[in-house]
Amino acid sequence: GAVGGVGDDLKELAQRGDWERCREQAEKRGQEGLEQYVILHGSALLKANDLETAVHVFNLYGTPLSASNISLYKQVAKELLGKGRAASTQESQWLPAVEECREVLFKLWAAMKGAAGQDANEIKEVERLLHVAHYESLHAVCKSKGGVYAEMQQRLATALIRYCDVLPADRVFYEAGQACKAAGKLNQAFVFTNRFLDICDAMEEAEGTSMIENTDFENTDVPFDFNIQDRTFLGEKERDEVRDWVLTLSVDNKVEPVLSTRACHKCNTQIFEGSLLCSSCNVRFKPCVVTGMPVGRGRGELAAEEVFVNFHSGAFNFKDYVEFTLKP
Repeated sequence: GAVGGVGDDLKELAQRGDWERCREQAEKRGQEGLEQYVILHGSALLKANDLETAVHVFNLYGTPLSASNISLYKQVAKELLGKGRAASTQESQWLPAVEECREVLFKLWAAMKGAAGQDANEIKEVERLLHVAHYESLHAVCKSKGGVYAEMQQRLATALIRYCDVLPADRVFYEAGQACKAAGKLNQAFVFTNRFLDICDAMEEAEGTSMIENTDFENTDVPFDFNIQDRTFLGEKERDEVRDWVLTLSVDNKVEPVLSTRACHKCNTQIFEGSLLCSSCNVRFKPCVVTGMPVGRGRGELAAEEVFVNFHSGAFNFKDYVEFTLKP
């Protein structure tokens, strides 16, 4: 039939769910048609909760910049990263989509930074989601490699609690607690695991998170705002085992539930080791692109572009990063 305006028959094909033909027609119209296809297909996939395919479409066909499009990309990324899963879920079932999401967010972030007239707060939001996807991917890599990577895994797991409002909160506190326990940081493992159990209780009770106290995390930048999913990370039996471990620690007077601290380089106040903000003098720290932990003075920084693009591609040697980040 006759072709109307750029979007007319694309919308018609989209309404029918004929995405292959919709894309073929869009490709014939060049960039403008493809941009429309990306938004139509991405929106439909978000509605259908097929977030993995939405991320794949964005990765293949690009992320055109406009305010309404950016809110679509953010929504897809938030929902994908915030999806609950069980501890038994195989890495191959969730990690590829998170890594692809990281690629999409990096390209989007770089394009927004290079374009005129972009909202600074929007760029910050996209950058934060990029950090979540980046550290989540790295944490998985370190966890599966084990051994020499255990220290990096502990640092990344500790950094990830900073994103408990995006990632499923029960999981990030549980994994941080377990990583600290494995690294012998029992005081901090105690705090994180307690918070994990409080969140599990809140998931089962009508009052929700209003019952949780924030005393342990006062003067940190850890959000008191949790992404609570319907699905718990651990099953009931495993949660009971964790509860027993915490009870055992509670009666062991040698272990006090306190966060590990470091001195702020500016005012020397002792602050939580993972905090990017000093609660005393309000100085802000950049997160290390390798560990997610604050970079103080005297440590070099790798260019973000270099790391985000090449970390998983094998273009750089993973061992070099480990040596870089573990050196005193």
